[in-house]
Amino acid sequence: MKTFTSLLDVMMKILLITFLLFPETILGEHHLTCPQTIEAAEGEDVNIQCGLDPPVNLSDYTLDVARERDDHGNYDDVYSYRRGKDHLDDQMGRYRGRTTLNHEDLIRGNVTLKISSVNLSDSGNYIVFLKKLQAPSVINITVVSKDQANRTKRNDSSTSGPPVEEETESDHRDGENRKTARAVILPSVLLLWILLVLVLLLMRGRKEKNPETAANRYEEKNLNMEAAKADEDLERAAGNLI
Repeated sequence: MKTFTSLLDVMMKILLITFLLFPETILGEHHLTCPQTIEAAEGEDVNIQCGLDPPVNLSDYTLDVARERDDHGNYDDVYSYRRGKDHLDDQMGRYRGRTTLNHEDLIRGNVTLKISSVNLSDSGNYIVFLKKLQAPSVINITVVSKDQANRTKRNDSSTSGPPVEEETESDHRDGENRKTARAVILPSVLLLWILLVLVLLLMRGRKEKNPETAANRYEEKNLNMEAAKADEDLERAAGNLI
């Protein structure tokens, strides 16, 4: 019994640690991670790149990218994806022919939407929304004139600082490590749940079996006593007859 209790304690601790480290794995919650801000020069292409955590094949999901119209929560359609195809019936006229979704990335749980040849009027807040997963993310896109972009580049080149590429690669490695850890831990957690259920069923079966066995033994003891008493009565009766 002590062995079972210790095993249950270990299982519960492992499950608790897993829940604290990866709550989205246990609860089934999904988070869409997108850049908060994107800055581009006039005439350049803007790539909206978002990743779902934990990743899910999004090929059959509904995806909407919309632009904030005012401060009252109203949005205009920039791009929509329905049932594995582009759905552009409600798309704003200014974005027609300028949006391209990478369908291959959807399989890996990523959303990559390109807006071609942006202009100053494209600046604003955009929302990326996966309806079924209730996973929205807001991005602020700022488009600057070419002259301003050139001045910014010259200022950045003259200012020393940590390379952005190294930070991005580090973040990428952290994300990959987290996905790998989740891929290993999730099956382990499921296995522990199965073992936990089996142990509980085994313990329950033993508890139910013990009373039944005791009752059978008690009944057998009574039968033996009654048989012995009957033998004594027969012997007495035989003695009286003699």
